[in-house]
Amino acid sequence: MNLLPLLIVTVTVSITGAFLRFYFSAAINKLMLCASALILLMALDTTALETYMPIIGSGFVLLLSYSYFGYGALVSVIIVGWLMPAEGGYSWSALTGTVIAGFAGMILSRQQRKQRESDKLWQEQLYKQSRPYSILKEVSVGLQSTMDTSKLLHIILTAITAGYGHGFNRALLFLFDERGNRLKGELGVGSMNNTDGIRIWNTVVNDRMNLRDFIARKDEANIQDYQLNDALKLIDIPQTSADDHVIHRAIREQKPYLVREIDSSDAVQQLFSEMFGMTSFAVVPMINQDKAVGVIIVDNNINRKPLDIDGVDSILPLAAQACIAIENSRLYERTQRLSITDGLTGLYNQRFYQDAVQRYVLQAEQEGMPLSLIMLDIDNFKRYNDTNGHLEGNNLLIVLGRLIASVASDRYVPCRFGGEEFVVLLPDASLAEASRVAEEIKSAVESYAFHNGQAQPGGKVTISGGAAAYRPGMSVALLMDAADRALYEAKRTGKNRIVMREEGANAV
Repeated sequence: MNLLPLLIVTVTVSITGAFLRFYFSAAINKLMLCASALILLMALDTTALETYMPIIGSGFVLLLSYSYFGYGALVSVIIVGWLMPAEGGYSWSALTGTVIAGFAGMILSRQQRKQRESDKLWQEQLYKQSRPYSILKEVSVGLQSTMDTSKLLHIILTAITAGYGHGFNRALLFLFDERGNRLKGELGVGSMNNTDGIRIWNTVVNDRMNLRDFIARKDEANIQDYQLNDALKLIDIPQTSADDHVIHRAIREQKPYLVREIDSSDAVQQLFSEMFGMTSFAVVPMINQDKAVGVIIVDNNINRKPLDIDGVDSILPLAAQACIAIENSRLYERTQRLSITDGLTGLYNQRFYQDAVQRYVLQAEQEGMPLSLIMLDIDNFKRYNDTNGHLEGNNLLIVLGRLIASVASDRYVPCRFGGEEFVVLLPDASLAEASRVAEEIKSAVESYAFHNGQAQPGGKVTISGGAAAYRPGMSVALLMDAADRALYEAKRTGKNRIVMREEGANAV
């Protein structure tokens, strides 16, 4: 009996299969294993080892039944019957062994299938439970990179809407004002209509964008979402104890509220339906230490996927983190504002002015843009203080700060320089424009009924001012000196007037 051919075939098939299995899928590997077993079975038939054919044949049936269930059992039985010696054929013992092997293989196959389904379900549950924490981790890294409120809000809403994140089609964020009695639209991520939404999501799929990509493309997202944000900024919802709309209920109960159908009797639901085309949405309250910070509204306006409470609940950790980040950001911004703001008048302080004037002079020098400076001083302020007391003197400074701020437009920089002196920086403004602004401030002060103003010389509170314009080569000191000289001239020539002064780089 020559076993060498069988040994050669066995070794060849084993080595070949072991090498190739790394390059194919599980289905192909299973097919290769069954084919290898068939080759060995056929090789065994040619080596006159008929005595072992029933046992090896049963093993072959077990393998195919396990691999391909009923179809494998049927095909393997036919193959084994065909390969059995023609003289002896199938014996009852061989037939019984083959049938038992087939049933055993199918039972094992069914058990493995159930185990795979159980493992898949477990993995899905594990992924579903761990996904929010993974998102939360990435969001935490993003939040730590900035204290800017707008960037913080963008990161939060991106994590809610990005496919890699929670996957909602659209998210709107509303924040309470400082008094906590009005809810205002702050930021939205998503689209106003299906066409824009589908285009955005096609970009996401084609570019294989993840959460970090979304965060990095903040500026582009703002351009795409401008229609949504323009509409959102118009919303201002008052909050009173008498309100019973959906947002008020979510905040009162401190838990998400799911709206499956729009209730026409609810003013807020009706508003969202009309402005954003919402047919269903969820409200997620943002609560920090029992204080309502705002709400997040989510919906699926593109794929129309139904909202479920589990999906909405997954936003809660992000909402909680957003509350803390927003409160910290507001505190930071408030601290920054206080550091550059005069505590009495609310105008910028001298520290801010010194930085600003350096920056604007440099810009004027490099870009050739106009720059003007106004210096203002209250006439006979010491007498006002002596007559009315320092408390009324402070009140005068406060009112004057408001008058200056009301006249100076957003592009001008009003500051309190110190004591009763004020300055206004006017970037991109000529000397004539500076003189006009200064005259308007002077007129506003003259016409204002200050407390006991009639006791002042001339029967009213007045100010004097000097205006100067930057010229090429001028330093900050020279510009300030020019404005100060103009102010001195206004004081010297009778007060309650504005004097303009133009100085060159070589002025003394």
